[in-house]
Amino acid sequence: MTRIPLRTHDLTLVPDSSRVILRPFIPVDTTRILTIIGRALELDEAAAARELDAVFQAFQARHGDLEAELAGTFLRVEPHVFTDRPLTRTRRLLIGALFSGEYALESAALFNPSLVAHPSQDGLTAGALRFIMSLRATGEGHISSIEFRTGTVAADGAIALDPVSGLVRAAAIDPGPGRRRRPAQARLPDQGFDPQWLADPSYELSFPAGHSLGDQAIFPASASERNGIEDARFVRFTEEDGSVRYYATYTAYDGQAIRPQLIETADFLRFQVRTLDGAAVRNKGMALFPRRIDGSYMMLSRQDDENLLVMASATPYDWSDPRIVIRPAGGWEAVKVGNCGSPLETEAGWLVLTHGVGPMRRYCIGAILLDLQDPTRVLGRLREPLLAPEGPGREGYVPNVVYSCGSLLHGRDLILPYAMSDRATTIVTVGLDDLLAALRT
Repeated sequence: MTRIPLRTHDLTLVPDSSRVILRPFIPVDTTRILTIIGRALELDEAAAARELDAVFQAFQARHGDLEAELAGTFLRVEPHVFTDRPLTRTRRLLIGALFSGEYALESAALFNPSLVAHPSQDGLTAGALRFIMSLRATGEGHISSIEFRTGTVAADGAIALDPVSGLVRAAAIDPGPGRRRRPAQARLPDQGFDPQWLADPSYELSFPAGHSLGDQAIFPASASERNGIEDARFVRFTEEDGSVRYYATYTAYDGQAIRPQLIETADFLRFQVRTLDGAAVRNKGMALFPRRIDGSYMMLSRQDDENLLVMASATPYDWSDPRIVIRPAGGWEAVKVGNCGSPLETEAGWLVLTHGVGPMRRYCIGAILLDLQDPTRVLGRLREPLLAPEGPGREGYVPNVVYSCGSLLHGRDLILPYAMSDRATTIVTVGLDDLLAALRT
């Protein structure tokens, strides 16, 4: 590896299978739906109450508002209810429970982090910075969603993560224009997806105010992402008028094909999910620059699954005409190269952390430096990895991988979160001056 001093931190985020959300589990076969409902209707009211009481005793402490979630699931199967008599609250909630199940968001992995400055920096000591970390959480069926953590970097560089509770909230979904639901064209995996309740590829979601950001989860909602929301690269974007908005590019996966998509938010409570257009919207690894350059939005990408490219656009939603910035070199990045998140602006140029894939599909993290005015011009490139999978960190869900989706500058330090072998996440600090010096040699 490049011999740049790294400050390690005693912080490791590992998968926690106790962090669960409630998802509807509705059979595709209508006959089975009717049979299950029939069993609930056959119970007398006292028996139904006992069954529902048992559900609440076993599950209420694991969810923020279990009643509301069961009521929401009931609405999905209500059109199949075949009795004209009004159903009591007990009966409705019991039917909702019969078509619900817990999903452990991060039972397999908690990885591929990105960091951005928190919208609120109030109440901090001098020189400290509050941040938001996004994480890819993967559970049963290799379905990925987005989780968050918050924390602070102190003036002396010490990093602390805020605690999270055991209660995870999934977002409320506004499915799209005119509140339409998109029917799926193929059978969906039995992970709580109902073809009649899938959102459009572009949709909105929201969380209630007043609870920890670390307890929020963005779970797949549209057909294009039903098998995962992967590798969100969040960036704090500053417009030319000084206004700030957060964007995240991510990979939507439907089990067969991938689609690059974009998330927008101002406050991490309300989000807009948008499809992207243009000839260059394909493959993985799109990462937005944190400001415009000469009036244009700029994006890193890897359309050809081999080279790192850059492109310009009048909007953040339409992308074409990419230009190659770097190609794979020898050794540790001989197979392909890509980015590890959005560029970071320094006085010396745009600092881009990269990933290189070499022999044995080994992923390492490197860096390049691009010209501030012309980001197709490379000013420097590390000849050896900054980080490589070594020791216990090379073992995991996918071995021999270190990977990041976005870092943060704090004074003259680079705060670099990264995943170890697609399973767990940790953080190191790199001296910016040391890194820039290595890039210039």
